[in-house]
Amino acid sequence: MKPLQEAVGSYLAKGRAWFHMPGHKGRGDGAFAEILPWDVTEVDGCDSLFHADGPIDLLEQAFSRVYGTRRTLLCAGGATLCIQTMLALACGIGRKLVISRNIHRSAINACALLGLEPVWVYPEQDAGDWFLGRYSPEAVGQALAAHPDAAAVYLTSPDYFGVMSDLTGIAEACRDYGVPLLADNAHGAHLPFLPERYGCLHPISCGAALCGDSLHKTMPAMTGAALLQIGEERFAGDAKRMMSMFGSTSPSYPIMLSCERALGYAQKGAKEGFARTTTRLDALRILAQQHGFALPQGVTDPARLTLGFGALGWPEQAFGDYIRAHGIEPEYISGSACVFLANGMNSDEDFARLEAAIRGIKPRGNPDPVRPVLPHPVRAMGVREAAFAPQEQVPVGQALGRIAAAEASPCPPGIPVVMGGERIGPAELESLRLYGVKTVNVVR
Repeated sequence: MKPLQEAVGSYLAKGRAWFHMPGHKGRGDGAFAEILPWDVTEVDGCDSLFHADGPIDLLEQAFSRVYGTRRTLLCAGGATLCIQTMLALACGIGRKLVISRNIHRSAINACALLGLEPVWVYPEQDAGDWFLGRYSPEAVGQALAAHPDAAAVYLTSPDYFGVMSDLTGIAEACRDYGVPLLADNAHGAHLPFLPERYGCLHPISCGAALCGDSLHKTMPAMTGAALLQIGEERFAGDAKRMMSMFGSTSPSYPIMLSCERALGYAQKGAKEGFARTTTRLDALRILAQQHGFALPQGVTDPARLTLGFGALGWPEQAFGDYIRAHGIEPEYISGSACVFLANGMNSDEDFARLEAAIRGIKPRGNPDPVRPVLPHPVRAMGVREAAFAPQEQVPVGQALGRIAAAEASPCPPGIPVVMGGERIGPAELESLRLYGVKTVNVVR
C-alpha cells in the first residue's frame, strides 16, 4: 500500500508545467535529478497534511492499524513537533506538568512557549554504575499527590542510553490521579516490531495517552520523519489543528514519502530485521561484558547497544578515535559511554566491525564508577519568563549565581543540565563543565 507515492506519481505522470511552489520546478541534476520531481506541494490530488482526506489520510490510517492507536498523525517536523502538539493538547496554557528531569531540549522549549510550570521527578539509581536510572511509578505518584493541579505527566522512555522506565506502572499511577501520561518515544518507533520475548514496550501498548515517535531514528525514514501516536480518543479530534499551530504550512513531501517507505518496512520486513538485529546485539552485549565494558542494567532497548567504556579507564576522545579507526561512526559518545543504534538495515559487515572493536579493546585502568548526576537547581523565575527576558551569553566560569535564560545542554543527547529560570549554583556549574558546555545564556 503506497497511496502517497501513487498520488504524487500520478501527478508527475501528467507532465504539467509547474507554475506553483517549490522554486526548483521539479528539475535538478546530479544527486538531485531523481529526488526533486517528488518534492511537490499540496497540488491537486496530492492531499494536504493538516487537512488530509486523501492519500495522506489513508497513510495515517495504515500507521494507526500497525501501531494499534486510536489515531496516528504523520509529521514532517520530527518528534519536536509531536512533543509541542501533545503538550498543547494535554496541558494547554499555564498549567503544571509533572516531568522527568532528563527531557530533551525540545520539551523544555515547548514548556516555555506554553508557559508550563515543570514539577520535576528524578530517576532512581537502578541502571548500574555509569548510567542514569529509571523513573518509578512511586516517584510519579508522589509528585501527583503533592501537585493535584498538574495537567499531565511527561516522561522520556527509552532514554538516550536505552534505559526504559516502567510505563505500564506509571500509566496506572496517572489513571489513579486522573491525568494522562505523555511519552517522548523519539527513540522507540521500532518497539512494536521487536521479538515477542521482549513483551509490549511501546508507550501506547503500555497505557500512554500520547507519544511522539521519531521514525527517522530507528526506522528507514528520512531525517524529520515522525509520528504522533494517540492512545486516547479525547485527544484525537483536535490533534491536527493543534499540530498545524506549530508545524510548517509547507511540509516536506519527500519526508512524508519516506514515512510511507517506513510503513512498508513495518508491515513487511521489520520483525525479521529486528529479530536478526537483537540476536546480534545480545551476543555483542555478552562479549562486551566479558571484555570489561559496563552495560546499563535492567530493562533496556534491545535494539540499542550502550557500552560504558569508562569502566575500562578509557577517556572520551581516545575511545572515539578507537571506534572510528574500526570504520564505525556511533550515535553518541558521552564522557564514559558510547551508544550504537542498529536495525535491519545494518549489514553483517557492520556488526563484524563492531565485534572486532569490542574484541580488540584493552583496559587502561580500573577507575571508580562515575554515575551521571542530574542537579537539583533552585528555580528563580518561570521558564517562559526567563526565555523571553533580556539575556546575554557568558562563559560557564562566569555563570555562578546567575539565572539561566534558557536550557544548557550538549546535543546529542540534548538533555538540559540547567533549565531556563533556574539559578546556576556550584553543582550546576560542575555539571556544565563535566558535559563540556562552554557558554550559557543568562538573564541580564
